[in-house]
Amino acid sequence: MVKIKLLIVDDIAQTRKDITRLLYFEEDMIVVGEAADGAEALEKMAELQPDVVLMDINMPQTDGITATEKASQLFPDVAVVIISIQSESEYLKKAMVAGARDYLVKPLSSEEMAATIRTVYKQQQLRFKQPQNCHGVPAPGAGEQIAQREHVVFGSTSDQPAKLEEKALGHVSVLFSGKGGAGKTTIATNLAVVIAQQGKKRVALLDYDLQFGDIAVMLNLTEGKNICDLAQEDGLLTPMRIDCYLIRHFSGVDILPAPLFPQDAEYVKPSLTEQILRLLKESYDYIIVDTAATFDEVTLLALDMADLIHLVVTRDISTIKNAKTSLKIMESLNYRDKIRVVLNRSDQDLGVEIADLEKGLEITVAHQITSDEKTATSAINKGVPVVLSHPAAEISKSFRRMGERILCGRRVFAGERQGKGMISRIFSL
Repeated sequence: MVKIKLLIVDDIAQTRKDITRLLYFEEDMIVVGEAADGAEALEKMAELQPDVVLMDINMPQTDGITATEKASQLFPDVAVVIISIQSESEYLKKAMVAGARDYLVKPLSSEEMAATIRTVYKQQQLRFKQPQNCHGVPAPGAGEQIAQREHVVFGSTSDQPAKLEEKALGHVSVLFSGKGGAGKTTIATNLAVVIAQQGKKRVALLDYDLQFGDIAVMLNLTEGKNICDLAQEDGLLTPMRIDCYLIRHFSGVDILPAPLFPQDAEYVKPSLTEQILRLLKESYDYIIVDTAATFDEVTLLALDMADLIHLVVTRDISTIKNAKTSLKIMESLNYRDKIRVVLNRSDQDLGVEIADLEKGLEITVAHQITSDEKTATSAINKGVPVVLSHPAAEISKSFRRMGERILCGRRVFAGERQGKGMISRIFSL
């Protein structure tokens, strides 16, 4: 099999590493090199002769647009794909004029990125079978294709003012479980990625399991600051200051990791949590908060500020018992209307029927996540969310369904259940 040779160009080393890891799963592609800026990219193109270059648009020294323009002159047989967080049509026009073969807006899905690479590679192969295109001259109708792309990706410009007139505050979703090991961190991580990619939303993921948070480990974020560093900052907290402590994941999600050491959790006070969530709601569409399995002051503050509380349960008796206790506490705090039960590993047959679970908890299961321990563990070990590493897996489909329902604001209702199952008998004791 002839593999498509790729060059990854981005000034952030972690982003290059993450994209390389993500593309590892594509059998017809191979990353042959990396570059930290446009100038280095041009040197690597001459040395490595890649087929496709994934080029970040904003880089120091030589930016992506300038490098693409030079590459189209020096290496016309190399297809450049610009990747940017900017979705305005002017950036697309600049990229296409410079000679880029496509333009992808972050956050990206693995399927979209791989499909784009294959498409531009195929187009480039066809172009260079035609003599008139050997110097990179655009094919007839290229301008029309650009116009169509703008219409599909960005919509008509007349729609933009209406969107910018008023921006609603961000939606806060808190994941909680009264018992560790229920899988809420895996759910929080994948849910954030799904919402960012399927909804094309700005998403912040906060690790508020302050003593033993694992989000940074799951996403292989080995560099950067964390919430403890932010807590020790002097002066007024501002969106710009918070932004300095958020780590951008290649999926487009911005992460605020937990402290590195359990003893540092004491620096994070409820007042700081309130400020962080309030400020993030002004600049993000969705804020996903993973919490510890305890009702401490910080967790209670997060629950109080949440728009939705996702109570994660599994079908084992100890977890269900803790879920029942958690529900009682939340109901006493008037959180009932915003609680949604998420049943993790829903297809595991542990002797407890879902109908019995719902009757015992006296609440309907809103979301079900299927079990796939092998795939989920493999994704965690690679530091890539399972929805990106194994998008076709049933567990990934479960996460996407949950994300879609949250984006659509749909609520789940169920009819009355008949009979008294095992769980009901346990809770009636």
